[in-house]
Amino acid sequence: MVAAVVAAVVAAALIPLPYVALSPGKVWPVNNQITVVDANSFPPVQPVAFTTVDVGSTSVLEALVGWLDKDVDVLPEEMIRGDRSASANLRYNAALMDVSISTAIAVAEEYLGEDVTITVAGTIVREIQPDSPAAAVLELDDVILTVDGEPVNEIGEVGTLLQVGGPGASHVLGVERPAGSTTRIELPVTTVASTDEPERAVIGIVPEDRIVGFDFPIDVTIDSGSVGGPSAGLAFTLAVIDILTPGQLTGGTRVAVTGTIALDGTVGPVGGGAQKAVAVRQGGYDVFLVPTSDFEEVQALIGDDVQVIAIETLEEALAALIDMGGTPAELTPPPAGSGG
Repeated sequence: MVAAVVAAVVAAALIPLPYVALSPGKVWPVNNQITVVDANSFPPVQPVAFTTVDVGSTSVLEALVGWLDKDVDVLPEEMIRGDRSASANLRYNAALMDVSISTAIAVAEEYLGEDVTITVAGTIVREIQPDSPAAAVLELDDVILTVDGEPVNEIGEVGTLLQVGGPGASHVLGVERPAGSTTRIELPVTTVASTDEPERAVIGIVPEDRIVGFDFPIDVTIDSGSVGGPSAGLAFTLAVIDILTPGQLTGGTRVAVTGTIALDGTVGPVGGGAQKAVAVRQGGYDVFLVPTSDFEEVQALIGDDVQVIAIETLEEALAALIDMGGTPAELTPPPAGSGG
């Protein structure tokens, strides 16, 4: 009998389930991960920090423990990884982090008045809406290179090219599949009207510009270590602005940040808000800047010791920090000089 119980426990600990566990990660100050070359830099005394979530596969036992832990979410794999394998998902999140870093540096330098040149080579299909025109012909991670023979080489251009003829028009997409290969295929697709804007033609995808090059006037690099995904984008942007300008952006306050950043400075939603809230609370931070869409979840879990501020744009994030006593040198690019 004892042997049977032991065997059952061992099996529960080893048998994998098609679920993943999201648990509180860490809160990392960003300044030590930023390197500035051939320009003055001003390391902050109290840098902004970005937040992470630990994501791990689960056994039967681990899933049971996770379901009993209010700080852990146990979710079906497909909700986190979609159709990607675990290894493909790691590569996908690493790619998202690379784009996030470059975007953050670009947004920060443009905010400081620098002229950043961005080179685009197609649009990556990041999500496909069920029962949409795209669902019949496209696959995740396809790269749309052309629309009706016109190259997609500008930010947001795929959406513009699909407007020709309006909703109901037929187009031919030139697609690179798999991404990174030399294989090109042509796929016909017919647009439909957007549910939000009936006059706008859509095919039912969430696109992401494939940016293949940035020309940064100020040489800045960010080392994200083994962390993947795009959710540190806002934190990186604020950190670069802070380190390239005199003054203290946080005003000495311990500030944690989460949220994606787009090239136009808008802040997007992230996953794992509950777990990040726990990490920020445990880390003793004073303020947590979060995307507006994540505010209610985070506010409900973080407690009264941390001030949670909803953010939708970079400008709002900077305004919130200034209201707390931050003293950045706004819109004053650092002069070129010896590295610091």
